[in-house]
Amino acid sequence: MSRRYRINGFPSRFQMKYYTLNYRALREDGFACYRTDTAELVFTLRGCCMVDVFDIGPCRHIAYLDFDMQKDVMLSYAFGSPLIGLPFTPQMRRAFSRLISPFKDLRSGHDVGLYIEKAYRNKAEKKIWNLDVILLAIVFEIAYEHGIQSFTIKPTGDRATYYRRKFGAQTLPTTATELILSIDLGVCRKNLKNIQILESGAKEHFFRIKGVA
Repeated sequence: MSRRYRINGFPSRFQMKYYTLNYRALREDGFACYRTDTAELVFTLRGCCMVDVFDIGPCRHIAYLDFDMQKDVMLSYAFGSPLIGLPFTPQMRRAFSRLISPFKDLRSGHDVGLYIEKAYRNKAEKKIWNLDVILLAIVFEIAYEHGIQSFTIKPTGDRATYYRRKFGAQTLPTTATELILSIDLGVCRKNLKNIQILESGAKEHFFRIKGVA
């Protein structure tokens, strides 16, 4: 049931509501639909290292997250790797060929590993809440299923505070000039703000995501 809630201490005209993303379908088929009251999105996964999000209505690529499983899982600047050219799965191409042909990749205009179009961020016009946390939750689950306990991040710009606040990231000891953070997946994945992980056997694995109606 929806209910009124507050944003930053002020009454909101929105109503809180929960939406569902089928994580297991994303892993097995390479895509999963995510429907809210304001949009219908498609999450895609390529090679356990590239997550893309599309808005079906306008056929737009609206977000991505790239990470490197070959380096103890690293989320940082977009990396120049042959993995960037990975194809979408046959299931994805059959179901949503019009989304990816032609495909205007957001990565060509950005040098970061995680990017969301402004209209799809919290409090923006599309009313898609917690998209950043959904993307990271997907990657956390993939890493955890690969037996990785510590997720490593090289934050871009001033994003270190964001990762510490939302995911409990800790600074790793290093002699390098760059800042490196680590997230304990055993703790973090079960305590994500605004997302609950629902599991029931090998085939049932969903995210229950707080949003607005």
